[in-house]
Amino acid sequence: MIRLDGVGQVFDGREGQVTALEDIDLHVQSNEFVTLIGRSGCGKSTLLRLIAGLIPPTSGTVAVAGEPVTGPRRDVSFMFQRPALLPWRSVLSNVMLPVEIDAGDGSRAAYRARAHELLELVGLKGFERRLPHELSGGMQQRVSCAAR
Repeated sequence: MIRLDGVGQVFDGREGQVTALEDIDLHVQSNEFVTLIGRSGCGKSTLLRLIAGLIPPTSGTVAVAGEPVTGPRRDVSFMFQRPALLPWRSVLSNVMLPVEIDAGDGSRAAYRARAHELLELVGLKGFERRLPHELSGGMQQRVSCAAR
């Protein structure tokens, strides 16, 4: 469950303060599917960053699974508009990166089989050794998704 109550977000800009979100209430139940739509600059990405704990709200509260969001959460994933892949790492190596960061070398071998499963799941079996620039934009997004 995701719950936002009275959430507001104000950023300091060159010309003063910019209100990105104001008094947002959003309650998403378990197993509910919600889509955010709106014009460019209306606050969709800001809202997602708040839910993921990447930025704190200026006002109001954000909770996920009944717990207040006070910082980055391991159980919330965020897909950027553009794929966030390291260009010098292969597809497999990019998928393995979160495990390398979180667990070090001990889990690397155990996770390799899972990484292959994830790549097969997103339709990229056989592309493990490719570099990001060798893939289409959609394929790059699928690698990013498998790495989450």
